[in-house]
Amino acid sequence: MKKLTERKMGIREFLYFPRKEELLETSLLHYSMPELPLKVPAKWVKNSFVSLFYKSPMNIVCPHFWVFKPLIGCPYQCSYCFLQGTFFGDKSPRLKDLEEMAKNLEKFLSWATSVGLKTLLNVGELCDSLAVPNWTAKILKICVPILKKFPGNKLLLLTKAGINNIHPLLEDSSLNEFVIMSHSLNPQPVIERFEKGTASLEHRLEAAKILQEIGYEVRLRIDPIIPVDNWPILYSELLDAIFKRFNLKPERITLGSLRGLKKTLLYAKDKDWVEYLNKHEKTGWGLKIERKLRISLYSKIIQDLHKHGFNGHIALCKETPEIWMTLASENILLNPGKFGIWENVKCNCKN
Repeated sequence: MKKLTERKMGIREFLYFPRKEELLETSLLHYSMPELPLKVPAKWVKNSFVSLFYKSPMNIVCPHFWVFKPLIGCPYQCSYCFLQGTFFGDKSPRLKDLEEMAKNLEKFLSWATSVGLKTLLNVGELCDSLAVPNWTAKILKICVPILKKFPGNKLLLLTKAGINNIHPLLEDSSLNEFVIMSHSLNPQPVIERFEKGTASLEHRLEAAKILQEIGYEVRLRIDPIIPVDNWPILYSELLDAIFKRFNLKPERITLGSLRGLKKTLLYAKDKDWVEYLNKHEKTGWGLKIERKLRISLYSKIIQDLHKHGFNGHIALCKETPEIWMTLASENILLNPGKFGIWENVKCNCKN
């Protein structure tokens, strides 16, 4: 399903199985799928600006996706943030060399086009894409002309910011051709307790509504779901706000439950959230909430989504195959597909 070819000097290539929706219309890969994988050169497996996220363990359902890293870090103070561990306690925002960014982006897109691939570049894996809006504006000003040269490729911006941070996306009406917006949501009591410094739920939903109305594809993440007191009511009210009050029409919704990687647990300053993890629920993506409770969380929210008439894609983030298969057996989710490829998972980070 996947193969890394390595020497002492490191990774040489990665065998990647693209989906049909990741292929340009002219791609010869249309005639070879699913038998033939795509060989991704080492420079696009590990790169300071554009790289393939390939490190998901086999016991975690997470399709490989493309990460774009013109900026890293985040000024927000989410208690559970894994960037605390990724950056060894210092996750202050940093803007990289934009000239080098442009060179790397153009080279990557040239390679992708040459092999018949169109990509969705996730700008929110190692940062909040809109937390420093002036930086986002600079990045878009440079990236969009490059994207225009390579049709079919887009940026994915993920944020917990709100209405005060979306002005870079309002200045050019054509940006919605090149940018997909993903908004990370939680009930307001969860935001106040665990997502300090971020926008209120109201402001996040207002931002999503404005962007939806001017033609942006909007995706939602309800992640991490935290089973605080009265969680069924709180998350039900969250869905009411999404669909009834703001009339959002997300293309897809990705759900994730609280998880704690070893380094996150080590470097987290506020550890109040750790009480919701079960020390016996050890997975390839750290400690998780107790299994039966996770199933209850997902089942309740997905059933409520259907009650609201939502017919878009629903997926889980960084979850185990066992949880997926349990929910699939109850017709709550699709079977995620082949191990390591997960072709049926239409999650936040995929085309």
